[in-house]
Amino acid sequence: MNPTAKGTLWAVGAAVSLSWLPLFFLYTHTGNDPFVWRSWLIIFQSGALALALVVIPAQDKNWRTRTRRWLFYWGDGGEPTPVRNPLEVLKTPAFWMVIAYAVDLTLWIWAATLIDPLVATLVFQLFPIGMVWVAARLGRKISAGQGAAPHVIGGKHWTLMASSFLGAALVIWSETGTVSTLNWLGIALALAATAFGITSFWGTVSTGRLMTWPDDDPNDLAWASSLSAVVGRFYALPLTLLGSALFFPPTEDRFDFTWTTLGFLSLIGVFNMAGAVSHRYSLYVTSSLSVQRIMFFSPVLQMLWIWMFADVSIAKPQVLLLGTAIVLLSNLGYQTESA
Repeated sequence: MNPTAKGTLWAVGAAVSLSWLPLFFLYTHTGNDPFVWRSWLIIFQSGALALALVVIPAQDKNWRTRTRRWLFYWGDGGEPTPVRNPLEVLKTPAFWMVIAYAVDLTLWIWAATLIDPLVATLVFQLFPIGMVWVAARLGRKISAGQGAAPHVIGGKHWTLMASSFLGAALVIWSETGTVSTLNWLGIALALAATAFGITSFWGTVSTGRLMTWPDDDPNDLAWASSLSAVVGRFYALPLTLLGSALFFPPTEDRFDFTWTTLGFLSLIGVFNMAGAVSHRYSLYVTSSLSVQRIMFFSPVLQMLWIWMFADVSIAKPQVLLLGTAIVLLSNLGYQTESA
């Protein structure tokens, strides 16, 4: 099987696995404090990813050696450069990854309490486009040190990526097609959530490459990136608790932890682990970023699961079908290993 086909299959697995998460989020977000909710999410996501570290068939699983590269950043020549003073810590992908893990989904849920969740979800669908952009930039950075860019995408596929986003937006819009609440603070929080979501992705993948440099084995890269995600969330946990204390003083309406919530948090951990690992493999087994537009199938499946299990009706089924068709057609475009 050629690398592009492998990357496509892994991306399909990621889209299917991650499409379940909005449904589980719907059942777990209780109370008015998104920071506490994110704290519990971090614990269950990290636990499942820690189990994945045992399963991924990497050659070198020496975490002590790997994590020393956390205090490295990409130099001007595209090579790992150690931090020489405290100020240079701000250049490390690991630093921004920790910050992003603390606030990405936190701000998204917060935004959904201030504006219509439909708008917050639409804004967050910009994530795959931003993810591909930062992956392409990272590829060019690494190419300066290795001589060949590991991640590339051409103009034709950027167009297909944009049309996939349009289709996904129509799919989400089909749920109601109307906006009930809108304000600038909620929109700003939704945009910030998307930006930090992209940052957490970039930090995880970039730190994983720093930890394995110059190794390009997909198994080693997937293992190192998963390790960086586990450790990054561990350091992000105190930040979420601090955010809770600063922005949401204790009240009677706190996080409602029940056995049902425990079950759905466990499912979030498992499905997030499957989706995250599959997504990383889709990046590492092929140099083509064009396969990442398959991720826009996730909202299509997301609407299916919500319709089936959350007693939510689709207000505009014709819009749902149109959006699904656009995503499908956008993914039928020709893919190559170099574009």
